[in-house]
Amino acid sequence: MKRRICTGLLACLIWAGAPNAHALLHEPIFDSGFESPTDLPQSDAEAARFLTQATFGPTLAEVARLRAIGYSEWFRQEFNKPNTAVRPFMELVDENREAAGESGVSHNQRLDRWFHTAAIGSDQLRQRVAYALSQILVISDRNGTLSGEPIQVSEYWDILARNAFGNYRELLDEVTWNPSMGKYLSHFRNRKASADGLRQPDENYAREIMQLFTIGLIERNLDFSPLLDNGQTIPTYNQNTVTNYAKVFTGFNYNNATTISNGTNTYLRMTCIASEHDTTQKILVGDTVIPAGQSCATDVDDGVDLLFAHANIAPFISRQLIQRFTSSSPSPAYIQRVAEKFVDNGWGERGDISAVVRQVLMDPEARGAPTATSGKPREPLLKLTAMWRAWDAQMPAADVYGNVPMGMTNPSGTYGQRPLGAESVFNFFEPDFQQPGQIADAGLYSPEFQTLNETTITLTGNSLYTYSFSSYVGMSNPPTTRPLLNLSPLTSLGSNYAAMVDEVNRRMLYGSMSATTRTALINALTFMDGNVSANERALSIIYLVALSPEYAVQR
Repeated sequence: MKRRICTGLLACLIWAGAPNAHALLHEPIFDSGFESPTDLPQSDAEAARFLTQATFGPTLAEVARLRAIGYSEWFRQEFNKPNTAVRPFMELVDENREAAGESGVSHNQRLDRWFHTAAIGSDQLRQRVAYALSQILVISDRNGTLSGEPIQVSEYWDILARNAFGNYRELLDEVTWNPSMGKYLSHFRNRKASADGLRQPDENYAREIMQLFTIGLIERNLDFSPLLDNGQTIPTYNQNTVTNYAKVFTGFNYNNATTISNGTNTYLRMTCIASEHDTTQKILVGDTVIPAGQSCATDVDDGVDLLFAHANIAPFISRQLIQRFTSSSPSPAYIQRVAEKFVDNGWGERGDISAVVRQVLMDPEARGAPTATSGKPREPLLKLTAMWRAWDAQMPAADVYGNVPMGMTNPSGTYGQRPLGAESVFNFFEPDFQQPGQIADAGLYSPEFQTLNETTITLTGNSLYTYSFSSYVGMSNPPTTRPLLNLSPLTSLGSNYAAMVDEVNRRMLYGSMSATTRTALINALTFMDGNVSANERALSIIYLVALSPEYAVQR
């Protein structure tokens, strides 16, 4: 039984798993937004900029919805949308394939499902939060074991999505007990020390749950600035802490196991084999002692509770979520405002992810006019998903097994990213990466630029070409395994090239296109006049904007 302390009715409802408890925490002041919302975006551009940050890309329909209901109601509705689940879908496709005598599902189908959901899924904010969390609480299908377990990895994604608006402590609990995480960071079948001391518990998860999932390496203030002792940073933990946490995470095995070595493969929450759990006294973070003789579940609860209560977790997680949505180099004040929501959502609850995400997206630094140092590089994969959504891409038909092919089964080499497929537990890019040159010289950060090199720049450009020039509605012999862009909003404008450029600006750059770029694009279309078809003109301008520096950076 998990032990929780809650204060206040709503917080207790949440710990108890009451339906829509988090929705109760986030009811807008006005009556569901339908009478007189006071927080409407003032323009399509303002709404589209917000949706660029909060979703996989704005659509005209979503811009209109946001402008009609306002931000508060938009959040309320998003918080209440159910998860577009992956694992049950994968199980169905797997069943259909095997019934037809085919091999079972692979990660190809998992990625098809991910891109399909990103392109047209209704729960856009939930999935974007899950995507952000997947880059903090990392597992990867590049792990030898997980490469053959697409259904199990799909369940891990669903854990992130189900908890996207929940509590970070609950998410840590589910992640810790998940067998895919157990295999990736090797606390699955982790055993207590042998009597002769030759075998010691694996330290991998013990280290990463501290370093990457909760508190980081050094003590920090709420604004992420380092705490100092005589001018020196203060470590959050030492090797002895790691060794003791490794003892906490011993005895884990499959849900249906009865010994440390038996049990059949399953995605269900792991169990703990009591005889293989270290029950000695443990000295954990903050030199806190947990007594000998406790059960595995109690040790794990105590160990994770200490990390969740640590002062570092709020700024450490808040900064990374800001980086995933709005700003690579948030100011200390921005980090502190978000971290304060992590500490207390206004209702006495600590770790409320929905309150943190709302603060990230609605903070003055996110909603205010861009400055010279604000904004962030657009993640490589989000360039593609935003292009699909901007041009109302027509999805391919499902195959005979129920899977919708999206043509993006191995984007790692092209985009430097693959959902739940990072090269290491440190994600596709690290939060402290600084592009050498002006960015580093200015003391700014640019994590996404860590994926940039001659190969990825060239291959991303080639891929965007494929998904535009070779993937549009109305082409002869259209592909059946890729989304098709709808060009009619541009081709219907005929030779009104200024209007064409303005439409691309509206859909892809939320009205932020510079005058220089606008003039250059109008000139390019004019040069094409009489030499190419209407479709090619439309595709050319979409492609040029997709390759542009202004599309590469969201402000």
